[in-house]
Amino acid sequence: MPDYQEERWQQGVDSKALLVVVLQKLPMLLIVAIVGAIVASGIHLFTVFVASRNVMYVSETEYYIEFAEGRYEAKDYYNDFTWNDVIATDLILGVMMEHLENNEVRKEVKNMITADILSDVRYLTITIRDQDPQRVERVEAAFQASLEAFGTQKKEFDSIYKIEDSGIVQEHIPFFAWRAAALGAVLASGIILFRILFRFGIGSSFYTKTQITNVLGVPVYGMTFVGDTDGKLASFVTRQEEQLRSSIKALCEHYESLCVMDACGGQEAEAFLRRMHADKDEELSRIEVYDNRSQAAIVVVIPFGVSYREKIMNEIYDAKLQGATIVGAFLINVDGTWARLYY
Repeated sequence: MPDYQEERWQQGVDSKALLVVVLQKLPMLLIVAIVGAIVASGIHLFTVFVASRNVMYVSETEYYIEFAEGRYEAKDYYNDFTWNDVIATDLILGVMMEHLENNEVRKEVKNMITADILSDVRYLTITIRDQDPQRVERVEAAFQASLEAFGTQKKEFDSIYKIEDSGIVQEHIPFFAWRAAALGAVLASGIILFRILFRFGIGSSFYTKTQITNVLGVPVYGMTFVGDTDGKLASFVTRQEEQLRSSIKALCEHYESLCVMDACGGQEAEAFLRRMHADKDEELSRIEVYDNRSQAAIVVVIPFGVSYREKIMNEIYDAKLQGATIVGAFLINVDGTWARLYY
């Protein structure tokens, strides 16, 4: 049998194999995404239920801002961030406190008020929230008075006045949020996808003959398959099995003592031999499971898609210390669905 010589190139990632692995995991990713959406929705529902025990009342009022002629540049810096900052100053909040009861705390009143510029800078939306609707009403009245006074005092404005008042209503809290469900689905499926990519990237699992050759530096003499191998894949599987059997016969002719070895305590190697011995070929019956004997020629048995590289390399190292020679490998239990997509 001719010697096998292989120039070991720098190992890379088989992008097609990775794509097939991801495609095969799509049903699982979909299930994980659904579970993630359900869990996230449940968490959101729980937090909303807890929050709903403290009923909040909301007042939303829209004000119109008339900028002074020649002061249109003020539109560039009076955004919602600026308004939230201005509201906290003595020019507005300080004046408000003079109109409110003495027991009001300035910081609490400030936390009740939120300013938003939703589109046009001339339209200012003020939202006031609190558990006490009467307090919301008092703060709203005080804010309106101080804001309108602010509009007449500052040279950037001609005036600021209220144009719409939605009244004071109980805050509506949605018990189901699509955003929470979508976030849960994305996070859950993203974590699993990252795990798949990470495991494939570190190269501990073997999917193709080329990958085994690149890592172990030995030829792969054939593959065995499990699962659905009918249809267009049938002819490919047949050729691989014929190649496997002819390679085994050639190896038996070339080596006086031929063994198979795995990293599973001999389980995978024994299962492989039982499958080969089903043909009742006397020549194949010479192959045995490696039992730490020296001077043996060994073909390693590599299960498909299993985290295996570190284990089998350790077994190979120990076998070489005993004087054994690693002459090749078999890739076994290749998933038929995966092979159909890849080949």
